[in-house]
Amino acid sequence: MALSAWQPDNNNGGGTPVRWIFYSLLVVNLVYLGVQLTKSLAPGEAAVSLRVPAQSAGGDPLVLLSERSQPTREGARRPESGSLCAVVGPWESRDAAHAGAVQLKAAGLPGRVRALTIQKDRLNWVYLPPYADRERALRVLHELQDHGVDSFVVKDGEDANAISLGYFSSAESAEGLRVKMRNAGYPAFVRETSRAVTEYWVYLADPKPEEKPELNIFLQANQSLKLDWVACS
Repeated sequence: MALSAWQPDNNNGGGTPVRWIFYSLLVVNLVYLGVQLTKSLAPGEAAVSLRVPAQSAGGDPLVLLSERSQPTREGARRPESGSLCAVVGPWESRDAAHAGAVQLKAAGLPGRVRALTIQKDRLNWVYLPPYADRERALRVLHELQDHGVDSFVVKDGEDANAISLGYFSSAESAEGLRVKMRNAGYPAFVRETSRAVTEYWVYLADPKPEEKPELNIFLQANQSLKLDWVACS
């Protein structure tokens, strides 16, 4: 009520308090607006500083290892360098490998069969030491085979004319056979060694067979086989 009854006196400067209040409020509002703008800009600058390291020096975005494509069960990861050929296998016999090659060709993946010699490591070899001559070794071999013992005569090398009684991945199994043979009168021994095994693989003509869904279907149906890469020579 008092404010509505009061009238400024323009002649004696009575409007000065009103102008002072107006300018004071304007200054306060400007200061408040400046503080709020400063606060609103700070998070944006922080966000920019966090995003910048997410790119490499060349400007390309970084890729997490977990985001890269993973190799499937059907095949090994393709090597990045070298002159290598894709192969499918292994088969234990040449005939089985040729039958597999026919199936692969029907699926649009022609190839040729080749034999590879693989060294099987950490096997326990049970054997009879080399005999003086091959005739003596063959006589002992025939004795063993007559008693149902699976064995063969080593043809060449430092163990020529020795009689192989078997290879075992288990040392206990090898020792059991050694004791059994000694009890039967044969001086058997056990030696840790490697064994050359011949495997058959199909060398594929397609340079990128891992991209063919037909190969994955073939390998899913043949769980003992796999895709791998070997030297082309």
